[in-house]
Amino acid sequence: MKKKIVWLVVSCLMVLALVLASCAPAVVEEEVAPPVEEEEVVEEVVAPGPEEPRYGGTITFVFFSPTPTEIFDPVYSTRSVTTAVHTYSRLGTADWSRGPQGTNEFPFSSSYIPDEYLMGDVVESWEIVDLMTIIFKLRQGVYWHNVPPMNGRAFTVEDVEYSFDRGSNDPRNVYYTAEERDPELPPFFVKIDDSTFQLTYDEEDTRMLHGVMNWMYMQPREMVEEYGDLSDWKHQCGTGPFMLIDCVAASSVTWERNPNYFQMDPFHPENRLPYIDKLKGIVIVDESTRLAALRTHKIDQLDVSWDKVEGLKKTNPELLMRQVLPDASHVMFTRTDIEPFSDVKVRQALSLALDQPKITEEHYMGNAYILLWPVMPSFVTHYTPLEELPDNLRELYEYHPDKARALLAEAGYPDGFKTEVTVPSNAPRWIDVLSIAKEYFADIGVDMEINVMEPSTWGSVLYAKNFAGMTYLAWGNNGIDDAFGWAHGGWVSDEGVPSVYNFGNVVDPIAQEAYETLVVTTDSDERERMRKEENLHEIEMCWEIPFPTPAAFSFWMPWIKGYAGEVGVGPDPYENSGVFRYIWIDPDLKYEITGIRE
Repeated sequence: MKKKIVWLVVSCLMVLALVLASCAPAVVEEEVAPPVEEEEVVEEVVAPGPEEPRYGGTITFVFFSPTPTEIFDPVYSTRSVTTAVHTYSRLGTADWSRGPQGTNEFPFSSSYIPDEYLMGDVVESWEIVDLMTIIFKLRQGVYWHNVPPMNGRAFTVEDVEYSFDRGSNDPRNVYYTAEERDPELPPFFVKIDDSTFQLTYDEEDTRMLHGVMNWMYMQPREMVEEYGDLSDWKHQCGTGPFMLIDCVAASSVTWERNPNYFQMDPFHPENRLPYIDKLKGIVIVDESTRLAALRTHKIDQLDVSWDKVEGLKKTNPELLMRQVLPDASHVMFTRTDIEPFSDVKVRQALSLALDQPKITEEHYMGNAYILLWPVMPSFVTHYTPLEELPDNLRELYEYHPDKARALLAEAGYPDGFKTEVTVPSNAPRWIDVLSIAKEYFADIGVDMEINVMEPSTWGSVLYAKNFAGMTYLAWGNNGIDDAFGWAHGGWVSDEGVPSVYNFGNVVDPIAQEAYETLVVTTDSDERERMRKEENLHEIEMCWEIPFPTPAAFSFWMPWIKGYAGEVGVGPDPYENSGVFRYIWIDPDLKYEITGIRE
């Protein structure tokens, strides 16, 4: 079903390097934008902070690697998110006023944004009619960027329909499905009037709001019709906060402020966003070069690996920093459909054999989390902290080699066994931690070979699910029900085929029943109770061997205001850069520190 395909992809994107496109510079023709309607709809006003925002200036951030040009086309959705989030809009976004800059109800320390902290983007409001149907009211005063052939025209209900239709029916889109919709169901999209439309899922699902809010970027019909697609950077036109004006192949992408952007500052409702005049993303592949650029104030913000934090704090005490949750957990997937890993005792033995506290303190210098799998702490209502786990589950994250040997003996492996773990060659830090694990496993009689593969070969083996024993990866579990569905038994088809992302080929009746019940349970308290219970079940089953996961660290310049290291405006896990629409620059402080005034 289309809904299942959509939610599957939304919830389980692998944390790989998101990157930049190959292109060349040009000049965007300027025209006068249409006037914005006087009756601007704004969100609930929150008391402003102590500092008055200022317009102007440039913020420079980093792309870690370059990529093909086609990522500029939002039909690729998540592949283009590092660029599309600045240019295009979707149905929903995060309610910035409820984060650290406002009421501080939600920490924005994770890319996952729960439904209750979402607000409309190009839509103003919505009504959930039933578990299959939502009626949306379009926001007034939304205009396309003032570039031909869109020429700043008003955004319409028909634009929403076109965007969903193009994305859903283009095989290049990650949400594409060739499966035909049941003809007895209402159409997915129905226009009610010029400002109202209805979306109808093909099955009942309590998570449908999050799904459609996150689903598709709004795409410019006339631009696609004139040029065939939007793969050329010169053909970018959205309704978002910034307009793409320049791109240098494998070097940089530059946006300028959209003067006709529809969002207003929730704390200063008289101020139209964004504040900065220009946004620039530059490609710096080498880590040491990125750090040097941050140290010398050439860039304004950078996500820094755990092992570089202390050095950066010493050399640049002026920098501000926040530790945030990673989007992915480090785990070792096991082939649960073959021996010896089909036996839960074997899987639990491997977990008991790892000294996770010691790995955290000595290898990661304390900059890691021990319990992030199957769900993240950001899922407060169904995450159980390590200290609150039942004794038999808490032990799985401690160090108990004697119990590990006993479990292996009970499973029929008193002398241990030989196995292998696959890992890509471009992940040296994963190889390092596996070398540590190899010694721990040897202590209980498990001889684990580390099979280092060329990345594309490793990926092929991963998705074909034909690795010999185990595979190690950092896999995204920062979306609602991620591990409950894609990684485990939740998405087993009617024919008994596990999800493409269920690398361990887990088929578990308990997980399957829990997932199918969860998606139709409307009582929120009962739904959270079930999720918490299922989380404990999955911890016990050890389908994946959890490893300590390094923390994420964000550093930024002190002249960046209205920002406290918020990870993103979601609901997409890779929308961290979407925060740039809200933040501003203190030019006086920048001049005081750097001697440079823009």
